[in-house]
Amino acid sequence: MKKRFPTILIALGITFSAMATYSYLPNYLTKKMTRHLAKIYGKETNTKEVTIADSLAIDHQIFEVYNQDTISGYSMISRALGCKIGGCDKPSKDTIAFEEFFFLTAFDKRKNIKKVRVLEYTSDHGYQIANKGWLKQFEKSDKFIVGENIDAISGATISVNSITNGVNEQVKIISGQH
Repeated sequence: MKKRFPTILIALGITFSAMATYSYLPNYLTKKMTRHLAKIYGKETNTKEVTIADSLAIDHQIFEVYNQDTISGYSMISRALGCKIGGCDKPSKDTIAFEEFFFLTAFDKRKNIKKVRVLEYTSDHGYQIANKGWLKQFEKSDKFIVGENIDAISGATISVNSITNGVNEQVKIISGQH
């Protein structure tokens, strides 16, 4: 038993460290994120993934952003739900019936939003949310409400609400309130 105990501890340590950095989001999104971060923070940008709870890792991935050895800010990739497959006429709480899209939010080192960018949007409806001019609205505050400080988009209601709720959730997570 004494000889097995260190082996078991090592195995558990490896398992927990592997679990701590596991993400449910597609790996190719980090490459897209890196290209956007180079434009936002500069070409010498590096990232380090931050460990988060599994309940959050299902829809989010958080990174510290560094220039050389100095932290410049944070970045978060999140999954959101777009238009229902087959049309958007009947919203449902069934997440399987919705197409997903992914967006990135870059935060400065004080955790204020610098930029929001849609990394991937594949639905036929609601793609207008990827417009950079529309996304600039998220750089002006830290709490967002469609119809107040976020413009609604005709034909993109579900996507607008989804990304707005997603950015609000990101702000809570990054500030430690989630």
